[in-house]
Amino acid sequence: MLKRNINLTIKLLLTIILVVLLMVLMRAADTTQPIEAKVAEAEFTVAKEESKPCPEIEPALYAEENEYLAKIKKWEEEYYYATNVWKFLRERNFNQEVTCGIIGNMMIETSGGTLDLKPNIYSPSGNYYGLCQWSQKYYPGTKDLPFEYQLDYLLGTMPWEFNTFGWLYKDGFDYEEFLKIKDPAEAAFAFAIVYERCGPASYELRKDAAEVAYEYFDFSA
Repeated sequence: MLKRNINLTIKLLLTIILVVLLMVLMRAADTTQPIEAKVAEAEFTVAKEESKPCPEIEPALYAEENEYLAKIKKWEEEYYYATNVWKFLRERNFNQEVTCGIIGNMMIETSGGTLDLKPNIYSPSGNYYGLCQWSQKYYPGTKDLPFEYQLDYLLGTMPWEFNTFGWLYKDGFDYEEFLKIKDPAEAAFAFAIVYERCGPASYELRKDAAEVAYEYFDFSA
């Protein structure tokens, strides 16, 4: 009899334990569902926020850029090559004065002192070509070089020319010093002596041409 009672007691305890375990598991299942639902809801909210269309930006914010583009278009219509030389150099961080000093030299070399540059012109003798009238004897790689490649050639040769022949302008003068010039006439003068290495008869003409370019490519005008 005693043994039977013990067995019943054990069964009862086991039943109670099983019931308790089932209750715990059911409670745990109930508490995890809301958490999962909140996570899913949060993810959906983020996704909805990210898919919102970008607000329209006021056109006024682009007023300065639009003015720049309008100026460039006008300049290109009037003097296409000079404008694109200006753009090419300015976009590569040449300052306004040095840029116009270089253009001033090109004006004397190719277009009689005007901004109507003629990049594909040869000298009457046929010995010089292009924006800078490169010598075909010493710079044969410039022969019939298209306009855009002339700009690349200019950019690639200036450092060596100025670092090699800068002393012709003044002692200790090099490419870095040239880039720091803050006067268009001085930049034109330095470019004429060091890069063009032309005769002194045209120095003043090149300075004046640089001033013309400086005045023309002026956003405040």
